Amino acid sequence: MTRPRAVLFCPGRGSYTKDELGFVGRTLRPGPVADALAACDDWRRAQGRPSLREIDGAEKFRPGLHLDGENAAELIYFGTLAQVEHLRERYRILAVAGNSLGWYTALPAAGALDPTSGWRLVATMAALQRQVPGGQVLTTTVGDDWQPNPELQVAVLGCLDALRDRGDETYCDHSIRLGGHEVLAGTEAAIAALLVHLPKVKVGERDFPFRLAGHGPFHTRLCQPVAEQAAAMLADLPLREPECHLIDGRGNVHSPWSADPRELLAYTTAAQVVETFDFSACVRTAMREFQPDVLLCAGPGNSLRAPVGHCVLREGWRGVQDKRGLFAAGLVVTA
Repeated sequence: MTRPRAVLFCPGRGSYTKDELGFVGRTLRPGPVADALAACDDWRRAQGRPSLREIDGAEKFRPGLHLDGENAAELIYFGTLAQVEHLRERYRILAVAGNSLGWYTALPAAGALDPTSGWRLVATMAALQRQVPGGQVLTTTVGDDWQPNPELQVAVLGCLDALRDRGDETYCDHSIRLGGHEVLAGTEAAIAALLVHLPKVKVGERDFPFRLAGHGPFHTRLCQPVAEQAAAMLADLPLREPECHLIDGRGNVHSPWSADPRELLAYTTAAQVVETFDFSACVRTAMREFQPDVLLCAGPGNSLRAPVGHCVLREGWRGVQDKRGLFAAGLVVTA
């Protein structure tokens, strides 16, 4: 049987929730990813920290433990990589992309980095980023039908512009373009102001806007010190040409026969740390350049299902114009 052709999307922070407790242990199989996890856990125990296997295998989900920035980043990284090994048996993966933290996972998933070095990248970035004060707010510019709402779009941009005019204390900017959602990031004063002034919207069971727990001001100029430290600490990261196409947070494609490992390293440790991560551009590139059978959203969780769906509707890809048609077409698959 011919495997469906897929572009794979790796999730970012916030995808490991109480419903995913035990995900890593259930998904992991012997091999390079398991070996990388063993190395990670040996290092954690040497630091007097609980192992990821212990955290993932806990009887109860504890937000203070499981949503801690460093723990969450590593749980998501290993959970996604473990699942990718299974997905390759069912799908022919043409290209890999990721949302924010998912970019780090996309590198080993595409063969541009070995799993142990990928863990080092994730752990280093998570430790550096927690030093930066500030946070992220998630808001939306779509309704229950997942169609763009021009009034919400104008209101969100107006709120950002108003805060920018008030100076550095309320600095904020786009952090992630996430389909019909927007992740905004900034200083603590900006986060407080955004939560007050952004339009209040209910989509399905979720109320917007809300602050993302344990998230710093990622993908903004506030993380410039992180980029500088990361460039020095990860200068020897053994990046290589990927084995399949990689789509970065600008929507650019890095091909197996033309990717420059030096460019990948500079983008990973510097550019994407301080500039808006455009996940919507990743999805557009996936549809336009690769024409896969499915857009495959990896776990843990299903956090990318809606943003990818928003992009499909906005593009009118394969003639899909509404939410019902999207689900009927089966173009967006949650692994």
